[in-house]
Amino acid sequence: MVLVCLIALFAFAGPFGTYDTLGPLGRVAYWSVALGVNWLVCASVNMLTLRAMARASLPRRAFAVAGANALAAVPGTAVVFTAEALFRPGYVDSGLLPTAYVSVLVVMLAISGLVLVVSRAWAPVPAAVDEVASAGAPRFLDRLPEKVGRDIVCLSMADHYVEVFTTEGSTLILMRFADALSELEAADGLRVHRSHWVSRAHVTGATRRNGRTILTLTGGREVPVSRAYAADVKAAGLA
Repeated sequence: MVLVCLIALFAFAGPFGTYDTLGPLGRVAYWSVALGVNWLVCASVNMLTLRAMARASLPRRAFAVAGANALAAVPGTAVVFTAEALFRPGYVDSGLLPTAYVSVLVVMLAISGLVLVVSRAWAPVPAAVDEVASAGAPRFLDRLPEKVGRDIVCLSMADHYVEVFTTEGSTLILMRFADALSELEAADGLRVHRSHWVSRAHVTGATRRNGRTILTLTGGREVPVSRAYAADVKAAGLA
């Protein structure tokens, strides 16, 4: 649907001189080739890049996507010149190659941003949150004030309190840490330290620092992994 809308928009607006040199049907055909093939190239590159960088931080994923698009714009430029040869022979020569490359790169980056925004907007509720809400821990979720929501990132022990971090904020709950973990038993998360529990859906990366594993979570929060739980964390594929 997004691709069809883009083709319709470009065919109507006629950018890069296509409005003056091609008729309506010619513009539809031109942009169907130029955008359609590059859409496949762009989508494939982004999918592979995001899968490879799934556990990296958001800035690193964005940088990786930008670099991947810079490489994908090379065959993308060849697609544009092919479309030119088919629909406007002689209109563009090789001297405009740098300009064509920059134009393709800009369009690819715009497509990438649009696809990521749309996919994020229509993404389902994370499995960890959905499972908690529907199955195992209604009592614990009911303890959370409305202002912090129910999308739990991690829990930490704080004296006689449990500090709960969500995507909306944090709060303190007066209860034993063990009792909180018991109420979260059905959630897709695990204990990584005697004082910390994390949601697997919100682990974005792992690093080694001073001989110990550190998990990076949504929002940039970092949580240490103790030796007692290192095997569980590794088995879960988080480190």
